[in-house]
Amino acid sequence: MKRIKQLLIFSVGLTASLIMNSCNPATRTEKADAVLPVIPLPDKTIAYEGSFVLDASTQIITSSEEQKKVALWFTKELQKQYDLTCQIVSSSEKENSILLKYDELLDDEAYALDIYENNISIKASSEAGYFYAFQSLLQLAPVTKEKVEVSEVKISQVSITDKPTYQWRGLMLDISRHFFGPSSIKQLIDQMAAQKMNRLHLHLTDDPGWRIEIKEYPKLHEIGSRGDRSNTNGPCMYLSEKEAREITAYANERQIMIIPEVDIPGHSGAIERAYPEFSGGNNTLNVANEEAVKMIETVIIRLSELFNTPYVHYGGDEVRKHNWNGRADMRAKMNELGLKNQHELEGWFDRRMANFIVESGLKPIAWDEACGFDVNKNTIIQWWRCRHPKVLRSATKKDYQVIISPADYSYLDYPQDFKEGGANWEGLDNGPNSLELIYKWKHIPDGFTQNMKDNVIGIEAALWTEFISSQKRLEYMAYPRLSAIAEKAWTKEENMNWESFQQRLSEQYRRYEMAGINYRIPDIDTEERKNIQPEAFEGPVK
Repeated sequence: MKRIKQLLIFSVGLTASLIMNSCNPATRTEKADAVLPVIPLPDKTIAYEGSFVLDASTQIITSSEEQKKVALWFTKELQKQYDLTCQIVSSSEKENSILLKYDELLDDEAYALDIYENNISIKASSEAGYFYAFQSLLQLAPVTKEKVEVSEVKISQVSITDKPTYQWRGLMLDISRHFFGPSSIKQLIDQMAAQKMNRLHLHLTDDPGWRIEIKEYPKLHEIGSRGDRSNTNGPCMYLSEKEAREITAYANERQIMIIPEVDIPGHSGAIERAYPEFSGGNNTLNVANEEAVKMIETVIIRLSELFNTPYVHYGGDEVRKHNWNGRADMRAKMNELGLKNQHELEGWFDRRMANFIVESGLKPIAWDEACGFDVNKNTIIQWWRCRHPKVLRSATKKDYQVIISPADYSYLDYPQDFKEGGANWEGLDNGPNSLELIYKWKHIPDGFTQNMKDNVIGIEAALWTEFISSQKRLEYMAYPRLSAIAEKAWTKEENMNWESFQQRLSEQYRRYEMAGINYRIPDIDTEERKNIQPEAFEGPVK
């Protein structure tokens, strides 16, 4: 089948390829020390003198449905940013064209982008590869502070070959503590996609609120979604099934997979309010109640279907300050299973959940506490407890796949400066989670074997929302630190360069402004920030 696809693509694109070869000069003049305004930094780049002029006569040549799908997305972005449109065609003899070509030698998310004076060549082996090439192309285009109608867009001539370091380049958004709905989530997706991030982890449930409609258990959203951390008597706030599917389609079009999380058996206060009979006391799930477990299993399958994902995160963190030993039904369950205490009961439940997810044909994810319970080896461990580095080492040695998310580097709800507000649950041992600290963070510890390094599948930042209750503050805490996370997850460590990153950020700030995003303004003193960005000081100050 792949051979047939190659022949089809070759035949359709032959004319366009001959035109490209005839119109592009054999040699071009390189620009010395050019810094391309692309984040994350590509693997290999060469900048040349001259530019390509994109205008209404430019044609995008595609030869497959996945190429056409990405090209259509690109034309919509051009329309949105510059009020400019291009035509998508299957063949062309025009010089002014963008040719998409399939190249099986390129890795799944890799791409090659060549911009000449008269045409552009994009090579990839997947829809994601074409998409990321177009994202780099958009970053090379000039930026205006607001949408303006233009007749042409000049793009510098370059050659880029690029691929990601990690397969998992993520961000977790907590919509339980304070709810952020479809418009906020879609804006976040746009910014993640622009910087080639591909996993949006939605923390859907916690003590303050249950934020997803589950029709089989309607009280979860009818009662469990009422209020938030700031106002427990507030209205119901949740994503409907329809909204969940719409967000998923929006994300998938932009090469982002949604990772839903139902956090159990701790952090279950919303479940307690909705179904008191399923309570294990002190915001925990009664894991001895088979009906409660059945509900969670139903939720897990439903989340996978709603968000079109093989991954489901079942939490498993911070089960504490409970008294399962003092409950007759849970004590009886421990005796039935031959368990000594509530800690062992927690481990039994974690293993049961992981096994259920695997047996359902899905892939479980859990916070790093699950590693100590020897859950199913198909479970992805998300290491967050920065003060427990041994857990990271243990997980990678045990051959679990691991996502790195330590609080003291990747938590974007933590303050960027100690004079500003932010969470301080665990970490801050290295100072505030500043842009520079995140960028220079050495995320693979010394002493890791190659096998341990290979078990690290990626990096994920976290935006917990205990102290983030408005869109303005959400944006302030996310940007530009998310750009540093994006670069760490995509770019080779040996190519990371703080000075270059700062230069490229200057153009990124203009992109934020063009998108109407409230990013943290650099290089202003505290008093000035209090006047123009007072949201910086919400939450506790260390």
